[in-house]
Amino acid sequence: MKAQHPEFEVWNQGTHGKAGVACADCHMPYMREGALKVSDHWVRSPLTNINRACQQCHHYPEQEILKRVETIQDRHFALLTRAGSALVDMLDAIKAAKAAGATEAQLEPVLEMQRKAQWRLDFVAAENSMGFHAPQELARILGESIDMSRQAQLAAVNLKTSQAQAAPVARTAPAK
Repeated sequence: MKAQHPEFEVWNQGTHGKAGVACADCHMPYMREGALKVSDHWVRSPLTNINRACQQCHHYPEQEILKRVETIQDRHFALLTRAGSALVDMLDAIKAAKAAGATEAQLEPVLEMQRKAQWRLDFVAAENSMGFHAPQELARILGESIDMSRQAQLAAVNLKTSQAQAAPVARTAPAK
């Protein structure tokens, strides 16, 4: 499974989607060609033209709008990075549990959590707004990914520990 272009689902959960703002309103803002008002057909980030893309509705200075977007995107990137680190830690723990002798049957619930955590991280990473379209929803999804990764990591560490404790202890013959 691969998440591809989840922008609509994410945008739909955000402020702009709930307000009925369409993709083209921000990503293809209107421009004037003579007396005609036409949609700009160069689909791009609204940040390349804040005046036409944002300030038609948001009557704030361009720098303030840019700062708000950057704050959202910086916080999102930090959370995305934390989710990625949690996923890597989980995968390392699963690898160690396998090396210690954990069976596929024992790992099945761990791998199910791994799939769920990975899916959520992939979904968010595939969305192109870097958190802007729906910051709270994407934070919720990344929080679930982190939680599932850490749960799976803990379960894998416990499997490794139980495998190590179950391993036969080598005994040496008593000295004479």
